[in-house]
Amino acid sequence: MLGVSWRSRRVSVAVAGAALCLPLAAGCATASGESSPAARTTTAVGAGGTVGYLEEDVQFSLQMIPHHRQTIELAELSDGRTSNAYVRRLSEELIEDERADITLMTSWLTSWNVSPPPEHAAGHDMPGMLGKTQIAELRRRSGAPFDRMWLTLLAKHLDSGVQMAEAVQGKGMHGPTAELAGKIITNQRELIGEIVKQVA
Repeated sequence: MLGVSWRSRRVSVAVAGAALCLPLAAGCATASGESSPAARTTTAVGAGGTVGYLEEDVQFSLQMIPHHRQTIELAELSDGRTSNAYVRRLSEELIEDERADITLMTSWLTSWNVSPPPEHAAGHDMPGMLGKTQIAELRRRSGAPFDRMWLTLLAKHLDSGVQMAEAVQGKGMHGPTAELAGKIITNQRELIGEIVKQVA
């Protein structure tokens, strides 16, 4: 059993002023995520000065929030289905970390005058998400069979999150988004490596 804590590897994200950004009247992205050409160079003014963002930054948060919510859904499924100390600890840490990221990304969307994804939007058909059938099968399991399937699905899910984070790097211009993407790539790659060892 590995003793490395997922929480201990968290990389702090510099967000000074990001949560307080106010969108300029011209060229802001719409609530649906659509934007005019001007939105590709939109800036928002906050306590830290001028913070620019592109449509790619907006779409990252709009897609990563549902992805994080499914990570939380997976983590919550472990309650009452496992006695594995690693799975239980990892579930608790994932819930805490993913909720913090969701709060952060929601603050960015709000500052850009973009509506966050609905709380109960399933998003199973979105690229990178696990399907309803996989979740339903996991719900029917417990004990060691649950642990193995849970870890396998989680690794697959985290890998899709890494791909989403890699896609926004080099395309957006919002610094805090790039930092969050970097944190996701580093932490989740390391976590996937741990999971591979657990199921070997």
